[in-house]
Amino acid sequence: MAEDKDLPGRKRVLVVDDEPLLASVLGRILGVRHEVVVVHSGREALDTLARDADFDRIFCDLMMGDLTGMDVYDALSSRQPELLARFVFMTGGGFSERARTFLQSVPVPRIEKPFELGVLHALVEDAPPRAGP
Repeated sequence: MAEDKDLPGRKRVLVVDDEPLLASVLGRILGVRHEVVVVHSGREALDTLARDADFDRIFCDLMMGDLTGMDVYDALSSRQPELLARFVFMTGGGFSERARTFLQSVPVPRIEKPFELGVLHALVEDAPPRAGP
């Protein structure tokens, strides 16, 4: 519905996941209320954010093939640190020691797959405000 794009409270969301089906499902679920951009790798996420950082929330898979969510977060910490508060890490539950230590050291929400719809929507609704131009 075209008129949904003008709903008050509509946010911009970036979904980063190397599982195409999961990324697509997340995009459709969140796209009902928000504008969603879906990318399928950590490198694609960094490229997208270098061109367009205007996202309210960034859902990022923790473990991906090319660059992990940890790598994306670390790269942004020096290039675009203002984005770090917008992150939500998505996990499948299996953690390496590096991932466990990382998740304990960063003040970022984490959600486990499979996701609860209410939790997804609440995380977007409660995103920190973006700085103005």
